[in-house]
Parts: sequence; structure tokens; C-alpha cells
Amino acid sequence: MKRYLTVLFCLFLVNLIIANTSNIPEKIAIYWDASLSQKDKDTNKEFEFLDAFFKKHPNVDSKLLVFNTKMLVNETVSIRSSDWSLVKEKLKAIKYEGTLDYSLINTKIDEKLLLLFTDGQGYFGKYKRNLYGPKIITISSAKKIDKKFLHETSFYSLGYHVNLYESKVSEALQAIENDTRLPKLEFVTTGTNTTNKNYIQGVVTSQTDVLSNVNVLVEGKNRGTITDESGRYKIAAQSGDVLVFSSVNKKQAVVVVENNEEFIDVVLTDKVNELEPAILKSKAKDKRQMIEIDGRLVNKDAIGYSIQSIGTDEISPDEVDLGQAMAGKISGVQMGTNQDPGQMVIRGMSSYLLTNHPTIIIDGTPLPRSDLGVVAIGQPKFGKADYDFIDPNIIKSITVLKGLAATNRYGQLGNKGVVIIKTKLGNFGSFSSTEEESKDPADVEYETFKRPLVVAKNRKSEYATMLQQKTNFDEAYAAYLNMRDFNIDNVSFFVECADYFFDNDQKEKGIQILSNLIELFPDNTSVLKILAFNLEKRGMFDLSGKVYNRIITLSPSQSQAYLDLANNYFQEQKFPESLKLFKKITRNKVSKISTFNGLRPQIENDFKSILSHRNQQWNVRNIDSYFFMLPKYDLRVVTEWSHPAVEFEMQYINPKKQYFTLSHTKEKNEKTINQELKEGFTSEEYILSNIDEGEWFMNIKVPKGYKPDVKNPKFLKVKVFTNFGSSEQKVQTHLINLDRISSEKIFCSFSR
Repeated sequence: MKRYLTVLFCLFLVNLIIANTSNIPEKIAIYWDASLSQKDKDTNKEFEFLDAFFKKHPNVDSKLLVFNTKMLVNETVSIRSSDWSLVKEKLKAIKYEGTLDYSLINTKIDEKLLLLFTDGQGYFGKYKRNLYGPKIITISSAKKIDKKFLHETSFYSLGYHVNLYESKVSEALQAIENDTRLPKLEFVTTGTNTTNKNYIQGVVTSQTDVLSNVNVLVEGKNRGTITDESGRYKIAAQSGDVLVFSSVNKKQAVVVVENNEEFIDVVLTDKVNELEPAILKSKAKDKRQMIEIDGRLVNKDAIGYSIQSIGTDEISPDEVDLGQAMAGKISGVQMGTNQDPGQMVIRGMSSYLLTNHPTIIIDGTPLPRSDLGVVAIGQPKFGKADYDFIDPNIIKSITVLKGLAATNRYGQLGNKGVVIIKTKLGNFGSFSSTEEESKDPADVEYETFKRPLVVAKNRKSEYATMLQQKTNFDEAYAAYLNMRDFNIDNVSFFVECADYFFDNDQKEKGIQILSNLIELFPDNTSVLKILAFNLEKRGMFDLSGKVYNRIITLSPSQSQAYLDLANNYFQEQKFPESLKLFKKITRNKVSKISTFNGLRPQIENDFKSILSHRNQQWNVRNIDSYFFMLPKYDLRVVTEWSHPAVEFEMQYINPKKQYFTLSHTKEKNEKTINQELKEGFTSEEYILSNIDEGEWFMNIKVPKGYKPDVKNPKFLKVKVFTNFGSSEQKVQTHLINLDRISSEKIFCSFSR
């Protein structure tokens, strides 16, 4: 009897311990992406997920962290009996704004589970992986996501990726509860070692276009990949393996790998009903037709889009511009009014807010393309690119790529097609021109400046005026948010609103507003330069460096971006990185750049100036002694512009009210502008010595007929060095929005 009672007592204790243990709240962390790109996601579906999650986990101590460029919310909320209403209220109150800084995610925490709600797109900081951190569940509901980041973040933490745009909440939650393991993804890379593995590669398309973000899995094996922006994939597979291709709203396809097969291209059809997946057998292709695109040999069958070309024989001498040279010669290509190539469309218009026009690439350099945007709701605005400077007589060939993207190099620049123009001899800078050779400034005749010599005050923008009327900065920020959706395509709006907050010591608000530019225009290198210029203006060189790195990723053939980044490293006090990049530039060892000739004088003077600040800790070995000889100039002016082929005139006015003009216009400087386009640089340096003592002024003029462009305003960054190279050196930096100049403006003065 005593033994029986002892057993009953032990069972009672065990049940009591289990009951108490089950009542101990779980500890989780919720990171919620509050960047602008999340504004239009399916929040209701994410709330549905959380509702189902907390029904499975009714008692939770949740650390809630809402973030974009900074941490907006960081607090612990206790959830009991599945009541997460307090968390829901906080999430509903979020104003989505700015870009994302993934470095704010802390994985060195006590919580064992981290829920990360994001689209995977962040530009101001990288996520730091921690193999000893919590299990991470990444949750997304937007259509456009970075699936690679989301998958890898979950995979390496033994977590799971929930794509609510493609799957049901119940299915996702079941996979999490079952501790379902994600397959390891492989991604298309160059130079992959295929010695020990058999790789299958190809392109996945719909019936009309290439398909990105298609899941490709080897059935029965923990291996998979996704297609890139060109629809390409590459995955290790053996004969007999079964490849499963799946994408949202598409019918699943299953392909059996056969002997000696290397290339498998798949077409996914629209899902019309729940039929069994199609079983495909793809014939192996022994040979593939290789064609030249942008100077590279590529497989015509594997690129996933149609190609058409015309040569010099098909361009008549009577055709005086690019539109006439192309009109009616390539199927599916429509020119605009009067055969205007700036209004060219491939495959038809498809977007109200985004650009519908192809990217034109001439001798490897992408040109700005036209944009269709909105100044305000219901008010369309067309920003047309100008291609009048392209002379049909020097065109060797025109190749049109019809597809989502041309190659990895173009990325989103090719989302409406690509027009590749190859000039005769492959040298855009060698056009015949009547332009006079550059003159020595000493030989330029001075003219008399007749206006008063007064430096113009910076005009307060209409947006700043409206914000200034508010009683406090929180009200001003709320007013900005009310205006934002009506100015979502207006680059100057974000710059000028950010300036208001920066100028009033509201740095965090200024950063959030300014960073919207990289969220809204992540692939527009000209707008990204405007962002970098403004970040430099505010001394935020760590952030401007990230922007310059993105520009290089998007357009690795732009030589200007490498010089900008090298100088930015120095300003950021990353001296080893600055020296390393300058060494590569001066030795012409940057892999994507054929020459830095157009930037050579600037590069030399910048590098010499940086080396003059060296100390004993700098590694200056293997640097030519030439770069340690810093020259001395009375005046050095470096002008950089945000967009290729920007036109302006700069007047230098001496103390006697006499001036000379340096121009940068298509009429007077066609040869120079062509060289800039060919080599991918957007700046010039001007040196002047033995100048008159006294006060000098600089006046900027825009050409007659200059038209402001809401989505693509033209900015100049002008650095004025006096007594360059001496201990008395001074520098002024001026950022000028040409769209805010009616005709001309005296923007600075300096003394000699």
C-alpha cells in the first residue's frame, strides 16, 4: 500500500511539473521592416499569420523591434491566452518610410526564435549572420522580394522562409511546426568549378517572357536554386534526377535529367486548374549557337528572349537620327511621335508608374532612359531622354534584346528591353566633329560682367516653406508624410524636405526622408548619385560609400564611380581601402574598365593630395614616387554632374568684373561629351595659376530651353580649391540643382 501511495505521489509531482512548465511563456523576437518598400505589402495576410502563430503559442514574451534606418520600436510585450492585440496596435500605427539597415538586427540574444517580417531589400547595412543565434523565420508578403537573402537567412539558422504571396498561412505554419528543413539553394555564378559535379543549366520562361524567382528543386534531395532576373538557373544534378520547377500562378513542371544532358530550358504555363504537373523530357543539345552581345559571346538559345539586329548597310545616309535609323526595321519596336527614340517602347506599355522604355547601351555605356511618372495623383509626367546626339552615320550595328533583362550586367536596367548600339571601331569618343580643340584658359578673351557681383542666397523651396509653418518638427514631419504620396516621383521633393530637417538639426528624420530615393529608384544610377552627393554634403560618408558601391554593382563600366568611391573611402577614414582602390585605378587594373584616360588628371591630383596626408601607419609600398609630388595651383575646380551629358556653362569672374566661360554643351563640346559617354565619367577638372589677387566669383548658367525634369533633376557638385597643394589650401563644396535655376546664378566667391 505504501509503495502504491508513493507511486501516486510521484505521478502527481510529475504532472505538476509538466503543468508549471507548460505555463512558462516562450521568448521570441519579432523584427518588423518599416521601410518604404513595405508600404504596399499584404499586411492583413501577415497579421493572419501572426494570429495563427499565437494560437499555437498562446503565452509568449515577445520582444518587438520595428526598424528602418534606425530602431523605431524596441520593447517587450507579454502575450497571454493568444491575445496579441497590443502588438497589433503598434504595428498598425507604423508609417513606412526610408530604406532598411539590416545591421540593426541583433542575433546575440536569449530568445530562441526570431520572426523577421521583410522583403529582403535593404541598402544601408548588411545582415551579420550568426551560426549560434536563434532560429530565424523570414516572412514576406510582397510580390517583389530578395528570395536569395530571405532563404539563406532562414536556411543557415535552421529556420524557414514563409512566402505569403505564394503560399497559404496554414501551410506555412504547418511547415514551421513540423520543423521542415529548407533545401540548400545554389545560384548562378561565373567561373563555377564543375570538375567534380554535373551541372544542369538553362532558362525558365513563360509563354511571353523570362521568369525570375522560379523555384528549381532536385526531387528527393536537399538541393535547389531559384532563377535570376534573366530567368537563368544552374544546379548540380545527375542522370535520372528529377527537377521540379514551380512559381506562383504557374503550373508546376517536372523534368527528368537524361544522359549527357547539360542544358534544360523550361516553359511554365499559367495555372488554370489543379491538374497534375506536366512531365517534360528535354532533349539534350550538343551544340548551342553563340552570338555576340555587348562584346561577349553568349548562347542564343539560353538567354530566354528574342534578338534582332540591323547593321550599317540597313541605315540610310538620309536617316538623320536614331529614331529614323530604327523605325520599322525591328518587329515589336514602336517609336514615338516623329520617330522619337526617347519614346521608344518594346513589347508595349505596361506600367502607369514605372518606366516603359528600354535602356540604350552605346559601346558598353548605359544611357539615361525616359520615365513615365506622376507628379501627383492623377497628374502624369513624362521625363523624356534625349538621344539627338547619336549620329546614325557612325553606327555599326543595333541589337535589340526583348525580355525582362539582357544579362546579369544590366539587371533591372533591362526590364523593358535593351537596345545595344555598337559604333564603328567600337569607339564612341572618336566621332568626327567640328568642335574646336580645347583652348588654354590664358588664351580666352575676357568679357565684361555687367550684373552686380553678389552671391545668390539659396532659395527656400516651397516644401521647406510649408514645413516651416508648423509649430514643431513632429508636425512638420507629419505634413511631409501627407505630401509624400503626391510627390512620390519627385526627386527634388525628397532632397529639399530632407534639407529642411537636416538644417534644423533633425538628422534622423533627414536620413529617413533622403533614403527614400534608394527605395524608390534602386536601379537609377543618376538618382543614386544625387543621393550620394547629398549624403556627402551631410558628412555621412559611410552611407554615401554604400551608395557608390551599389552604383558600381549596377553599372560596373562607369569609371567615375570608382574614383568617387576611392575619394569617399578617404573621407570615411578608410585609408587602406582608399589606397588599394587608387592603386588599382592608377594601374588600370579595374576589371570592368578599359581606360581611365578621361579622368587621369583628376585621379592624379586626388591621389597626390590624399598621399600628402599619410602617416607612418599607411602602407605606401609599391606606389610610384611620382604620386608623392603634390603640385601647387592657385585654383582647382572639380565639377561633377549626376546625369550623363548634362549641359551647363561656368563663368569665372575676376576682381575687375571680367569673365571667361567654360562650357559643357552639345553644341560646343560634342567631342568631349562623347568621350565621357564612352568611358563612363561625369566630371571635369579645371586648373588656373597666376590669377589676379582679389575676390573672384563663379556664375552657373543653364542653356536656353533647359527643361526641368521632376524624376531626373540634374545636380552639380562643384569643389573649389584655392591655394591647392599648399598649407593654406581651402575648399568649398557646392551642390547645385540645375532644375532650380531659371537661367543663371552666382553661387560662390573666393579670394586670392
